[in-house]
Amino acid sequence: MPLHLVLPYSDWAARDEIAAFARSVSLPATAMLLGRGARRPARPEPLETWLANRCGLGDLPVAPLTMALDLPGEAPGFWLRADPVHLRVDRDRLLLVDAGHFPLTQAEADGLCAGLNALYRDDGLRFVAATPSRWYLRLPADPGLVWSPIDAVLGRDVREHLPKGDGALRWHGLLNEIQMCLYNHPVNDARVAAGKPAIQSVWPWGGGQYPLADKPVAPAQPVLSDLPLVAALTQHGGGQARPAPSDFEAVSGDAVVVLDTLRDGNLYGDAHAWLSAWLALETDWLAPALAALKGGRLDELAISMPEAGFAVKVTQRTLWAFWRKAVLPWEVA
Repeated sequence: MPLHLVLPYSDWAARDEIAAFARSVSLPATAMLLGRGARRPARPEPLETWLANRCGLGDLPVAPLTMALDLPGEAPGFWLRADPVHLRVDRDRLLLVDAGHFPLTQAEADGLCAGLNALYRDDGLRFVAATPSRWYLRLPADPGLVWSPIDAVLGRDVREHLPKGDGALRWHGLLNEIQMCLYNHPVNDARVAAGKPAIQSVWPWGGGQYPLADKPVAPAQPVLSDLPLVAALTQHGGGQARPAPSDFEAVSGDAVVVLDTLRDGNLYGDAHAWLSAWLALETDWLAPALAALKGGRLDELAISMPEAGFAVKVTQRTLWAFWRKAVLPWEVA
């Protein structure tokens, strides 16, 4: 069987620093696969761009796509993702932390959205908490702004990534109002009293018209991933979307597997967490895949690392290319 393993968040910006930090990290199977595979055309691009290009879309309006998964019966119109976030002061910066780093219940999310809806009802804005971590915002019309994806902002100063374009200042003011509304909300009072982080704002991003006019082209084989965007793209394109299995041995048959285990360490700049995720990938996926290639159970392994601009195809034949040296993930070029 062939397998395509997609590893987003696999590039580390400060490669010299991570190489020094990782001197004691051993990834023999990973390094052999990356080094001996046949290179395929690739360019560095964020996961969203990589997905859009492979699904035949010019861009990737995340909100309409994931809405089809989360809220298929919602009203047509222009929708944004407006995910709940915590803002952490770091010297002179205001850092964004997403809901993956703090517990939030559906009841709390619904209560906070109800407070926002009461404030903005006359303005035609409507907030919906599809899940505790995925919120949506319907606007009367497309404001024509440029929105920064939340992945580009996590662990970074939010002031450098605020909406841009004509009318952006109004949105900057709107976000300040939202912060004040949430600050005074009883849900946050209860959270702070319980020692939990307050939900201090929302992050608007991924805007587009719902329902989506263009249909993505989904792979013919099943797509296995825990990323909601990947599942939404696959389902909207008529493909088969399933959760990611725990390891290589749980995969049966031809498949595309998109793993997000490197995400948090990469986006928050946590080198220890990122390297630990690589060690887990070595143990759970890449070492077993290498053994399956050598034993003939796996015909072909494609590995794509979107942000690193790196892609290889590995077969039994390419494994015999002894002249190709092993390459660690932070050494790919």
